[in-house]
Amino acid sequence: MGIYAQTDIQIECTNNLVARKVEKVIKEKAKKEKDDFNYQFEHLGVGDDTVCLFKSSPRVQNLEYQCEELWKLIKNIKGVLEMNCPFLMEGDGAYYSNYKD
Repeated sequence: MGIYAQTDIQIECTNNLVARKVEKVIKEKAKKEKDDFNYQFEHLGVGDDTVCLFKSSPRVQNLEYQCEELWKLIKNIKGVLEMNCPFLMEGDGAYYSNYKD
């Protein structure tokens, strides 16, 4: 059993044209690889110069791999500056109590 994780991915580009190209590349890859969950992202959208999307996985290691694969797909597109993938993970923390039943 793994640890659930999710991320709101932000891909920063030099301008809106590059961001739209990145969105198109991601959509085409997802369509082509429709049975491969590595390229199935949710809430894919473009802002001014940023592409945003959501991804989750029941295993944090899978999510890390999926983000790596996404970066490999887009990193050589001229105008892609960076990709940020902050993870929110289940079970991150602890709780203690002195309450008695």
